[in-house]
Amino acid sequence: RHATGRGRPYCVVLQTSLNLQIKGSLLTWLQRDCTVEQPALPPFLRNKLAQAIVAIVKREYPRVWPNFFIELVAAAGTGPGLADMFVRIMVAVDEDVISLDIPRSAGETKLSMHLKDSMREQGITEVAGAWYNLTQLYKSSRPELAAFVLGSCARYVHWIDIGLVANDKFIPLLSQLMDWQHSSLRAAATDVLIEVVSKRMEPTAKINLVQQLNVVDAMERLSSNLVAAAGANKAAAAAGPCMKANASAAGTAAAANAQALHDDEELLGKYAKLLATLAGEVMDALKRVENVIISFTVAGLGVDDEAGRDAGAAAQTANRLLDSLTRAVLTAFCSGLDTISMPLVPFISAYVARLRALVKRGQQLPAAAQMHLQAVLQGVAAATRYPDNGANEADDGSEGPGLGSSSTTASSSTIGVTANGSGRLSDADLVAAREEQYEVEERRKELLVLLKNAAKLAFREALNFVAGKLQAVLAADGSSGNGLSNGSATAAGAVAGALKANGIAGSVPFQDSELAVTLVYELGEGAPEEALKPSSGTLVQLVLLLLAQAESLPAGRHRLVALAMLETCVRYCRVLQQEQSAIPAVVSLFLGPKGLGHPAADVATRACYLLSRLVKTLRANLKPYMNEVLQQLQPYLVIVATQPPPAGTAAVGTGREVASKALAPITALVDDRLYVFEAVGLLLGQEELPAEQQHAALSSLLQPLMQQIKANLQPAAAEAAGGLGNGSWAILQAIEAIARLSKGFKWELCT
Repeated sequence: RHATGRGRPYCVVLQTSLNLQIKGSLLTWLQRDCTVEQPALPPFLRNKLAQAIVAIVKREYPRVWPNFFIELVAAAGTGPGLADMFVRIMVAVDEDVISLDIPRSAGETKLSMHLKDSMREQGITEVAGAWYNLTQLYKSSRPELAAFVLGSCARYVHWIDIGLVANDKFIPLLSQLMDWQHSSLRAAATDVLIEVVSKRMEPTAKINLVQQLNVVDAMERLSSNLVAAAGANKAAAAAGPCMKANASAAGTAAAANAQALHDDEELLGKYAKLLATLAGEVMDALKRVENVIISFTVAGLGVDDEAGRDAGAAAQTANRLLDSLTRAVLTAFCSGLDTISMPLVPFISAYVARLRALVKRGQQLPAAAQMHLQAVLQGVAAATRYPDNGANEADDGSEGPGLGSSSTTASSSTIGVTANGSGRLSDADLVAAREEQYEVEERRKELLVLLKNAAKLAFREALNFVAGKLQAVLAADGSSGNGLSNGSATAAGAVAGALKANGIAGSVPFQDSELAVTLVYELGEGAPEEALKPSSGTLVQLVLLLLAQAESLPAGRHRLVALAMLETCVRYCRVLQQEQSAIPAVVSLFLGPKGLGHPAADVATRACYLLSRLVKTLRANLKPYMNEVLQQLQPYLVIVATQPPPAGTAAVGTGREVASKALAPITALVDDRLYVFEAVGLLLGQEELPAEQQHAALSSLLQPLMQQIKANLQPAAAEAAGGLGNGSWAILQAIEAIARLSKGFKWELCT
């Protein structure tokens, strides 16, 4: 390459003899240096050699070098060294020429298409045969090389003739390798199957392909293996009857592979992806076949008998396949292991959407739909539960500063001694707990949407499921089940007796309590009106049971359980308006050690905001309790007004509204704890209250705030040159508290 007078490079075309010399040298290196194992040519040099050869192929195939791929396949069979180079060259062909995932110019795109067309005419059949032969040859002696071969194969499946891979030789080999002892080979075989199933084609052809693959039975065994890998005992407890349907399919293979699968999260994810892909492709093909039938019927177009029979047969086959695959997917979904559950969520969401579409069109749901929906509920509960022995196990919030940096409202309970020898969690442990909380809340977003969509199809089943979770938690602690119809009190007592008989009464982990409360919270979004009717509404009864047991809820003082309870109380304010007998329990919850008095700063701060929302809705209903409420709020008002917020960046809320929001530092002009003053203003600003009562209450609130402003004027002036300090903060806090109080009063009332 030389430079022109304008500084732009141009390429010199080499003579034919020089081209042949370069190509001959590269091939000599290939045959001489890549066949020697001791010392072996480093991988990066092998890759460079492969890229150099592909650079020649780009220019000479197929016009000058038409037999390149045939010669490459022949060389690959001579030994493992050249087999390795065969794979590297095929990978380089894909990356440097064929793949359109990499941005390419118009000329490069044209070259890519030309190379693929040429390979289809000559070469790709031999290459596919080499993939099979090399995998078969090295699967036992060199499994890493066999996996490398399959990895290159997966790159080509989406554009080659599917029959080159989906045939009577290759598919049984892939199925065999999915149970192989070497994890990388199992993963590579899974990737090839995913590409085979994902290949675009007509719906009838796709249904026939899946049927010909004969992998549905293998997928059911695979789902059982996935559950076994997640831990048979834990999965059985979390998933319940949805696992028992496939218990007989587990077999010896599941027991043999369970530990190996559990230790390889990447492989677990690939298996789950294969399950979801296979089921999703079948459902998509079925949808397209059904749309064709519906379109012809609606348009009144004539369809010959043969076409109608073919479409009907394809639909029947797809329905049968979908039923088996859905059962396998839901079995794996109930495992409770994130690596397995999350890749399955898109298919399950699409399946629930399909059921809703059938209902909307007035069609009958499949016979197994109710069982599938029950499994969806169980799987969502297992996947949304906080992990056992996670970072939040120790971070219950009992050692936090509460509302203020020197608050004395913290609980006297303590946590276990940590590795640093103190009774307080280290900063690293606190950060890990908040990160875990954020990850769980992010994961829950899609899962809880799935829960609500399933509830719209079968609300009664969803309600019974959530009620069962709550009753199990309450019964384990010996709490009463009163308040639910259909014999729920008896059921709760039976559960309590069974738990006590096994010696685990009162040992409910916070994960179960938090999950039960969260499910009750989520069920309220989009619930039918009849479920929220006063006295008779089934959801109302469940909420009243929860509120009545709020003080005795197992693990109720754990920061995550406390946050969930506070959020749930606010969501069901409408129930409290109708059932005012539950208001005292809710007020006690907010004003006690599980609300504003909670030692965890994020719980106490969030309680201030939620209290303002609660009062805004129930201000008229709270009048009988006003004096008691104001009296109990007084210590908290003093703390908020006089003590800076706790240092740190603990997340506020539970991800439902303010996930990842940080506590306001001392220099912030907005302090979320001030919502408690807004709640007081809303209580006192009611026009029906006697003016004398309002005046007396406001005086007792405003006078300390005014004194705080006056007392800090001189310190604030001294701080002016150095920035915002304690004196300036105290003035700003008092002013903001007064402003928040004023929000509850109408202009007419103030004048």
